[in-house]
Amino acid sequence: MLDQDLHPISSRPHKFFERYLENDLEKLSRFLEEKYQLIQTAQIRGVEELGKEEIWLESGSLSTVKWREYNVFQFLNPEIYNIFKAISETTREACKYYEVDFDAQKYMVQGWFNITHSGKGKLGWHDHGVPFAPNFHGYYCINAEPSITHYSINDGSQRVFDNVNKNNRMIISEMGHPHAMGDWEWEGSRITLAYDIVPLEALIKNKLVIEQHWIPLL
Repeated sequence: MLDQDLHPISSRPHKFFERYLENDLEKLSRFLEEKYQLIQTAQIRGVEELGKEEIWLESGSLSTVKWREYNVFQFLNPEIYNIFKAISETTREACKYYEVDFDAQKYMVQGWFNITHSGKGKLGWHDHGVPFAPNFHGYYCINAEPSITHYSINDGSQRVFDNVNKNNRMIISEMGHPHAMGDWEWEGSRITLAYDIVPLEALIKNKLVIEQHWIPLL
């Protein structure tokens, strides 16, 4: 979720890159629900109490609202470690497709998690930063079945693609393709973990970037 700039349409057709993990999702869900409670009470270092002019309040997810005040990949959790490792592997695949030198980008990552409930808020249409590759964004489904995420694929046709969410599946997409949560009707917590993957040089040039928040992707 960075400030967006204007860039030309990507030179390669849009593609989702994916990995299926074997995480214990019940265990990970409990862990993130506990972290959510700590965010609510501002008991995580760097996380402040909810202010009057916060953004993303329409999401209904406080861990989304506070995305700039923590990095989910700094939580000590083996399942999250597995996700981070898969992000590296999948980003390398995406770089190969877009003819980007992975090592030359010196990629940095920020991550957060979303806990939402049907009828109580969701993320509408948004994007995450400067289009297109070498800038990437993605998310991992922990408890998001059945649901879809709408993507507006900016290939000149503005076609909308419905990404069907599968638990234990992560995706990576180049930035520049706005997306939004579709409606869902089931009760309980809809839990996803999201991440931005951006070259170091781009972060250095961005005066709004918070240091000691992003971490290297090796």
